[in-house]
Amino acid sequence: MAGDPVRRFLEVFGRAPDELLDRRTLAIPGLDGDEATFLAGADHDYDVDRHDAFEVRPAETALLVIDLQEDFVRPASPMCQPEALRQLGRIRSLLDVCRQIGVPAVFTAATYLAERLNDTPAYCAPVAAGRLRAGSAGTEIAAELGVRSDEHVIRTKHTYDAFHGTELDSLLRSWGVRTVVVCGTMTNYCCEATARGAFDRGYHVVFGSDVTATDSALSHVATLRTMRRGYARVMDVASIVEALRGPDRMYEQAAGTRLAAGEG
Repeated sequence: MAGDPVRRFLEVFGRAPDELLDRRTLAIPGLDGDEATFLAGADHDYDVDRHDAFEVRPAETALLVIDLQEDFVRPASPMCQPEALRQLGRIRSLLDVCRQIGVPAVFTAATYLAERLNDTPAYCAPVAAGRLRAGSAGTEIAAELGVRSDEHVIRTKHTYDAFHGTELDSLLRSWGVRTVVVCGTMTNYCCEATARGAFDRGYHVVFGSDVTATDSALSHVATLRTMRRGYARVMDVASIVEALRGPDRMYEQAAGTRLAAGEG
């Protein structure tokens, strides 16, 4: 069942095969088939890269390091994400490349207020118990990343989306940033919410596939698939570094393929 998108669809939505539209009823332009064909095509489309969506230009790019804080990377913390801890070295390498070539990095620090802003405490017991409160040691950026005095840490992030109610948008626009590279934790919460927030504000988004972490492989993959189909170029760290150092060969190849196919 796991490999059959039609069966999976029927199970999730509680439908029977005979409820799917046949090819005479389903008149979607360009579709040569029935609803089962449509579902299989849509499922495949979530795994299609769109590297021709935009070109990564280092001069107008910033790295967003999402919530890589002590409480998320220390094994003794109830909020620890072990994969985030394991990725710190990889993210530090990406960060060092950005520092070398002049791509600014912005760090976000999830900080929850004693006054209830939203329902996070109802969903997250450690937050309800006082973790990530302003001024607590757990809110500090992981020491391994070596935040520099000239780098910006956003401490007004009180919900998943790092753009909501913070200075992030104004800061990026003041730098002339048009593209953001998202890394950090958790993939399917703050990283995804921030990527969506960036997209909705008109930024190009690169979403790191192996520099984002969460506690569920299924959720991680689901976020990557959603990002890939409608929000971001999904790239591993090696590809991100190559594009930042230039030229953006993945973009050039994808754009060339599109032109060769006569798609504009």
